[in-house]
Amino acid sequence: MARIDARDVFQMVNILDGIVTVVASTHAMPMAPTLGAVAASQAALAAACLCPRCSFVGPTITSAPTAEAQVALTFDDGPNEALTPRILDILARYGAKASFFCIGARARRWPGLVRRAAMAGHSIENHSWRHSSRFALLGSHKLAREIDDTQELLADLCGRPPAYFRAPAGFRNPWLAPLLAQRALRYAAWSHRGFDTLDPVPARILQRVTHHIQPGAILLLHDGRNARDRQGRPVVDTVLPSLLQRLTARGLRAVDLPTLLGSTAAVERLSMRNRA
Repeated sequence: MARIDARDVFQMVNILDGIVTVVASTHAMPMAPTLGAVAASQAALAAACLCPRCSFVGPTITSAPTAEAQVALTFDDGPNEALTPRILDILARYGAKASFFCIGARARRWPGLVRRAAMAGHSIENHSWRHSSRFALLGSHKLAREIDDTQELLADLCGRPPAYFRAPAGFRNPWLAPLLAQRALRYAAWSHRGFDTLDPVPARILQRVTHHIQPGAILLLHDGRNARDRQGRPVVDTVLPSLLQRLTARGLRAVDLPTLLGSTAAVERLSMRNRA
C-alpha cells in the first residue's frame, strides 16, 4: 500500500481551510463554528510538525530492534568549547561511543572538536546549520541549504558525510523528508530524552534516560549547552558517568547510531531469511 505523502495532506487542508474561510466571510456559513473548525485543522497540522517522534511527516527512527545488548547515545547542539571536551573525556574513560549531532555554524567555529570526536571513533551527524527556531517553517530551498552546508562541512572535517539528520528540537515539516531521501540521509529522533538543557537536577535527568530502557533505545543528551546543578557545574558531569555505570550494571553498552542500526540491519536480514 502506497504511503500517504504528508505534503499533499498539508496542501489540501490549507486549500480547504482557505476556501471555507472565504465562504464564511460572505456569511454563507456561520462564522464562529467555521473559524473554530479551521483553527482546529491548523492546530492538527502544527501538532504533526511539533511532534519530534511522529512519523506522519516522514520516516523516523526512534529505536531499533537489535540482537545486541546495546543502546545508542546521542548528543545534540555541539560542538561546545567547554562541554564537548568534558564529554569526550568521560566517554573515553568508560570506553563508550556516541553520535554527535552537530550544528554547522558551531562546527565551523570549533572544527578541532569535531575532528577530535571523529578520530575517537564517534559518529558525526547533521543537526542543521543554524539550529533556527523557525526551522519547521522553512521551505524546501532553505531547508536544503541548512542540510547541505552542514553536510559539506562535516564531510570535509571528518572524511565522511553524516548518515543521519535530526531537526532542531525535533520540529520539522513534510518538505524535509524528501530532501533527506534525495541525500541518502535518515531521520533519527530518540526513545529517551533527558531534558538536560533545562533540568538542574541530575537524578531526574538520569531517571528519564534510563526509565524502562531496553536494547535498541536511542538516548538524547546535549553537548551544546547544559543546565547547572546546585554547585554550578554542568549536569552532564554527573549524569553521564552515572548513566554509563547504570548501563553497564544492566548489561548494556553505549554505541553510536551507525553501530546500533548496523546490528538492526543484521536482525532484519536474519528475519527475512527465516521467513524465506
